[in-house]
Amino acid sequence: MISKMKYIFRKNFSIFVGILIICSCETIENDLTVSPNALSIDSADPNFVLNQIQVDLNRMFSGLRDETMELTRLIYMFDAYPANIESTTLNTFAAPNDQNEWTRAYRINGNRLLLEALASTNPDLNKHVGVAGLITAYTTTTLVDILGDVPFSEANINEIDQPSPDDDAEIYNRMFELIDASILKLSDATTNTIGLDLYYGGDISKWITFGNTLKLKMYNQINRVDAIRATAEINSLIASNNLIDTVDEDFQLNFSTVDSPVESRHNFFTQAYLSGGADIGLYMNNEFMNTLLENNDPRLRYYFYRQSLTEPTGDDLPCTADADECYIGNFYWGRIHADSQGIPADNLARTIYGIYPGGGAFDNDDDLPGVSNQGLNGMGINPIFLSSFTKFVLAESAITLGTSGDPKILLEEGIRSHIQKVLNFGASEAGNSAPTAMEVDTYVANVLLQYDAATDDQQRLAIILGQYHIASFGNGIEAYNFYRKTGLPELQDPLSPSPFPRSFILPSDETLANDNISTNALTDQVFWDNNPQNFID
Repeated sequence: MISKMKYIFRKNFSIFVGILIICSCETIENDLTVSPNALSIDSADPNFVLNQIQVDLNRMFSGLRDETMELTRLIYMFDAYPANIESTTLNTFAAPNDQNEWTRAYRINGNRLLLEALASTNPDLNKHVGVAGLITAYTTTTLVDILGDVPFSEANINEIDQPSPDDDAEIYNRMFELIDASILKLSDATTNTIGLDLYYGGDISKWITFGNTLKLKMYNQINRVDAIRATAEINSLIASNNLIDTVDEDFQLNFSTVDSPVESRHNFFTQAYLSGGADIGLYMNNEFMNTLLENNDPRLRYYFYRQSLTEPTGDDLPCTADADECYIGNFYWGRIHADSQGIPADNLARTIYGIYPGGGAFDNDDDLPGVSNQGLNGMGINPIFLSSFTKFVLAESAITLGTSGDPKILLEEGIRSHIQKVLNFGASEAGNSAPTAMEVDTYVANVLLQYDAATDDQQRLAIILGQYHIASFGNGIEAYNFYRKTGLPELQDPLSPSPFPRSFILPSDETLANDNISTNALTDQVFWDNNPQNFID
C-alpha cells in the first residue's frame, strides 16, 4: 500500500486557473485544478505551478499564524496547551481537499522540483525557480521551527515510500544554500521575469531583498547555538544594504473584498464580521489588549474593535464583571489566556479584530456590532515579514551578538515603522480620530525612557522583544519563535498547569503511515532552543 506520506510527497502537481488566483488569495480549492495524475513535464505551465506555490505559502502561513497567535497570547486560547496542539493539529487530511500546513509545505517543495526540471531544458525559467526556492526555504524552515526534524532530502522523491527525517540544524544549512542558489537564479539578467506575482508584482529585486532578509531572520534565530557564524553572516548582510527596510519591500499577501466565486477576504474579517457576529470561540486576549490600553499605544483602535460601549454585567460574562478573566474596563471585553469557562451569547458584544491587519472596522466609538460596521470589508494583509520586523531583529542581534547598529535607534525605527504602517492602513476609516503625531511621539518617547532606565542587556532585550511582540499581531509565527528562544517578553501564566509547547506535534497521519517517523512531544525542543525545560509558561 502506498503510504499517506508518499501520497503527499507525490501530490505536488496541482495547478490553479491563473485568472482566479488574481482575485483569490485565501480559499482557492481543488475543484479548480488540473488532475495531479494528468500533469507532466510536457504539460505543466510554469506560471500556474508558481502561482500554486504562492497560494500554498499564504494558506500555510494563515493556518500556523492562528495557532501561534493563541500560544503567544496575541489572541485568546481556550483551555490548556495539550488541547490545542495535538497529534491531529497538522494532520494531512484534517483540512478540506487534503490541504493542511504540512501538505502545503511539501507540495511547495515538490512544485519547486517540478520547476527545476522544466528549467533544465528551458533556462528562461530561472526566475521561476528562484522565487520557488525562496518560498521553499521560508516554508521549510518554518516547519523546522515548529517541529524540529522533518523529512527533506528524501521528500518528494517518487522512489522513496517512507522518507526519513533530516536533522533540523542540517536542514537550516540546506536552506541557506537554497537561498543563495535562488538569489543567483534571480540575478540572471538574461532570463525573463515571472508571470503573476501575488507578493511583489513581478519586481525581482524585491524577491532578492526578501531572500537576504530571510537569511537575516534565520541567522538571528540560531544566534544562541552558533553565535560566531551568526555574527559574521549578519554583519555581512547589514553591509550589503539590501534588506527589507522600507514599507514598499514588506513581504505580505494582500487580500481583497471579493467573496464570490471564491472567498478572498481575510479570515480575521470572516470570523468576526459575518454569520451574525463573531465565531463562537473568537476572543481577544485581555492581557494583550491591556498592554496596549495602559500604555496608550496608538495602534489600539486599529487592532481591536469594541462592538459595545455598554458596561457588561455578570449576566453577560461567565465571570464577575470586574474580573480580568473576561473584562478589563473601558469596554474591552475578551478572555484571559487558557480560560475554559462557558461562552455566553456575547458574539455581538465582545471585542473583535479591528481594521489591522484583517480589514475589519476602525474603532471610532461607533457602539455598533461588527456585522453593522464592515470597515475595509476584509481587505487585509498577511504580514509575513515586514520592514519593522527587520529593525527589531537587528536590534536584538546588536544586543545579543554585538552586530552593527545601535539597538536603541533600531528599536525606535522599528516602532515608528510599524505604527506608521498601521495608521496608514486604516487612514481612510480613522479620519480625524487617527492618533496625532504628538501622541505617537509620546508613545515612542515612553518606550525609549524605559530602555534608558534598563540596567542590563537582558532588560533592554525585553523591551525590544516586547515591542516586537506588539508589532507581530497578525503573525504569531515570529512571536512563537523569539518567545521560545529568549523567554521574552514575559507573558501571563496560563490558568491550567501544562508545559508550554516547545514544538508542535508531528501529524499522526504521517507517524502512523511512515515507519521512519516517530511521534514527538510538546516538550521536545528544536535545535536552536537550548533553554532549560519549563523556563516559559
